[in-house]
Amino acid sequence: FASEDGHIFRIGPSLEKREFFSPPNPATTNMLEAWQGLRIFTFHKEIQQYRLINRNLSLREDYSLPAGLIGFAEVATPTSDNNIWVIDQADFSLKKYIIRSQRIASKTALDLILDMEDYEILHCREYQNRLFVSTQNKGILIFDNFGNLIKTLPYEAIGYFNFWKDVLYFIQGNKLIKINLYNNERLQTDLPEDRTWEFVLIFDQKNYLISGGHLFLYK
Repeated sequence: FASEDGHIFRIGPSLEKREFFSPPNPATTNMLEAWQGLRIFTFHKEIQQYRLINRNLSLREDYSLPAGLIGFAEVATPTSDNNIWVIDQADFSLKKYIIRSQRIASKTALDLILDMEDYEILHCREYQNRLFVSTQNKGILIFDNFGNLIKTLPYEAIGYFNFWKDVLYFIQGNKLIKINLYNNERLQTDLPEDRTWEFVLIFDQKNYLISGGHLFLYK
């Protein structure tokens, strides 16, 4: 988990705190992805940098996105082949940035898909060779690994989503929504009503819910 001041915490499955990472130049973390296992990816929009941290939270490498290729990154998220998807606000496009050779492998003009005047990108994540992009008004867009739009799921204003096996899940209102990626089966679970839930993480038979700076474990 990333705190507002740029620090990162790794918490054990029973909510015991295990490790803490405090960078020498903390900045707001707009994206944190730890699903790659060997490294943790964070993106910091205000300084246009991404950070790669080893799994022990002991070493880190900071990189600036190349201004000549990317005008202003609104969102950045890692790919399964260790590169980066970027939504470039400057020319309103989706770009796949190749880290090693510092080049753009693909570019998709988003103004052909979204209304440029009222769009808002909320979250994105690559999963099973597809990129999922949540928007404020146009639902969740699904792209293939070349940046081609496949389809749109009609769920608007989803600020955070994640995956477990073949299921996409997120919170909408006070309900946990699960959608099978292959048969579109939809399951809905009412969440406890004593709080407003912001984030959910699912692992095995455990559900981790976040509300108001607190983390709750439900089995």
